[in-house]
Amino acid sequence: LANLSRERGAARAVLRALGSRWDALLQELARPRPPPELGPLLCNLSQVPEGRRRLLDRSRCAVQRLLPFTQYRDSTEHRRGIVGALRNCCFEHEHHEWLLSEAVDILPFLLLPLAGPEDLPEEDMERLPPDLQYLPPDKQREEEPDIRRMLLEAIMLLTATGPGRRRVRATGTYVVLRELHGWERHPGVRAACERLLQVLIGDEPPPDMENLLEVNIPDEVEQQLQRLDREEEEQRWWEQERDPEQEPHSPS
Repeated sequence: LANLSRERGAARAVLRALGSRWDALLQELARPRPPPELGPLLCNLSQVPEGRRRLLDRSRCAVQRLLPFTQYRDSTEHRRGIVGALRNCCFEHEHHEWLLSEAVDILPFLLLPLAGPEDLPEEDMERLPPDLQYLPPDKQREEEPDIRRMLLEAIMLLTATGPGRRRVRATGTYVVLRELHGWERHPGVRAACERLLQVLIGDEPPPDMENLLEVNIPDEVEQQLQRLDREEEEQRWWEQERDPEQEPHSPS
């Protein structure tokens, strides 16, 4: 099923075939060791709006079941898929306030894998959620660059709306990202971290552009941005070639 649902059309077909078995699929998350393919399957299904709606159905508490797996060590495949599913859910901006509220509290689960063992000043420590304060000296960051990138992308999506930006800023996210940026060696992840930091420290957009996911970008501007992205990616590639100690670039 995970392989069959990689394409959007196939993901919709799998969702239709699952029908009422969706709840049984989610129940697999409660097993001591869920099937490692379950994460990629949920990620694939959440690439379409129908799948995201099912995961964001508040009566099922599906998103809350996914959150602990951002730190799951028994299967990188499962962890990667779960983080991808959470990232996909963050595209639904009308759910951002709920995702960031105490009912879900998604942000600490996205930040914790990005946090390291740094001994922070007291004023920085107090800005962080309790789960990110006074981490042990052996605390390790997420080891997979593509998972770190998806975590950053999820937080970036949560900053697309004004209330989301205010909540992310108020939760000490800048402190975690500042330390991550100093530690990060993968050029693609470092660039994603820099983009998010710019959002957190930048000025608020005009009122008519407060929801960045609803801003209409002219075709010529979009083409220019795509060209700049390609040039940036090419520059990162050359930097990686010059510094062989950097981690290999993971495909997007």
